[in-house]
Amino acid sequence: MLDPKTGLLQNLSTFQGLSKNQLKLIVTVSGKSFFEAGDNLITKDEFGDTAYLILTGTAKCPGFPGQPPSSYQAGPGALVGEMAMLTETAHSFTVQANERLRAMSIRRDALRQVMLRDPLIAQQISDNLLARLRRFAQELRGLDALLVAAEGQQAELIPPSSIVQIPSSKYFARFSPMSRADTEKRKSFG
Repeated sequence: MLDPKTGLLQNLSTFQGLSKNQLKLIVTVSGKSFFEAGDNLITKDEFGDTAYLILTGTAKCPGFPGQPPSSYQAGPGALVGEMAMLTETAHSFTVQANERLRAMSIRRDALRQVMLRDPLIAQQISDNLLARLRRFAQELRGLDALLVAAEGQQAELIPPSSIVQIPSSKYFARFSPMSRADTEKRKSFG
């Protein structure tokens, strides 16, 4: 039978494709963290070195881009601060516990040691992140095509202050409409 923590890791796109033994190795080097209601798991603009896999409880993201305050909720199985476990980075937003919350903490230095021990873990995580970036780029190209089509149907320019919100599978992205000239410049770069 699969350990519950290993099962939660297995469900995350970052860790998909790893064997049960590789997932168990990550769980072994991970720690336990507890947060009380109102505690921040991560804080906007602060540097972190740990990702938190929520095991029990829920958290909110006040001020999540494109969402009403406190509408973004994360519960068991959500990974918070993912980039911090991989590279030095400042958090893009704050995530705050709604209630007592228990999480598995995955520190960057511990994950790095696991990846050095088993380079196939590093390769699989890298492949998973690359696949996510490719899907995101494809969504952006689709949005560009929609904007170009919409612009072609309008005689006047759309005011720069207008914002189009396009929901994707897990994220909400905000984009300002571009003029046809801006779109052509963008296409020429890649």
